[in-house]
Amino acid sequence: MDLLRTNLFITGLDIIVVSLLVYFMFLLLKSTRAMQLVVGIIIIAVLLNIMEVLSRMTGFISLNWVLKNFISVLGISLPIILVVIFQPELRRFLGKLGTQRSFLGTALNFIEFAYLKPESIDLICRSVDILSRQKTGALLVIERETPLDPFLESGIRIGSELSNELMISIFTPPSLLHDGAIVIKHDLIISARVILPLTENLYISKNFGTRHRAGIGVTEETDAISVIVSEQDSRISLAVSGRITTNLTINELREMLMVMCKSKKKTNKK
Repeated sequence: MDLLRTNLFITGLDIIVVSLLVYFMFLLLKSTRAMQLVVGIIIIAVLLNIMEVLSRMTGFISLNWVLKNFISVLGISLPIILVVIFQPELRRFLGKLGTQRSFLGTALNFIEFAYLKPESIDLICRSVDILSRQKTGALLVIERETPLDPFLESGIRIGSELSNELMISIFTPPSLLHDGAIVIKHDLIISARVILPLTENLYISKNFGTRHRAGIGVTEETDAISVIVSEQDSRISLAVSGRITTNLTINELREMLMVMCKSKKKTNKK
């Protein structure tokens, strides 16, 4: 009886672990092109197995031999195929390991600091407000823990202190730097005219143009924060972790940045 209970416990635990793995894999692939590829692979695998069984039952020896060998080769090379297909998702997942947002990083995080000073957030919000009133499109990316160095190679290095005049002049045509994004790190404008990856989310509204898709895309691969000003309707949006919140007021934007630009909440303060 005890052995039966032990086996039932192990079986139940096994099912729970597998369910969690499938669930987290689904979250990783949700709303990406990889999900379509997974469905396609499953359909092909089912069709191949059905054809193999039918060819064996009908006596098509040559067809059965071809299908059996093809399925065998496909099974051996499947891990390599999966790595190639899901390379963007794997890169995104591995890139977040060890950061403060991961379990390991949080456990080892004993230092409190802010990614931006409150004065810098006020400067950003004032600039965004002016750009919005002028209906001037803009994309500002705030680096947090994940380095944005791979993206900076496409832009123009600046390394200047934050200022309303500089941010507004960068995004106001015919400035040569108004296309692309500016990257802000530790209260400095690091680079301008930075080209960012576009989001692969299939459910993003078609009303969002390239600027919004780039702002979302960089937050899918890093823990950066994107602030977007729409050129068409002057909407202010904020993107983080692949999600976008739009139609923000300046006060709402300021409050969100104040919270998100702290590494963690301060505790034990008297």
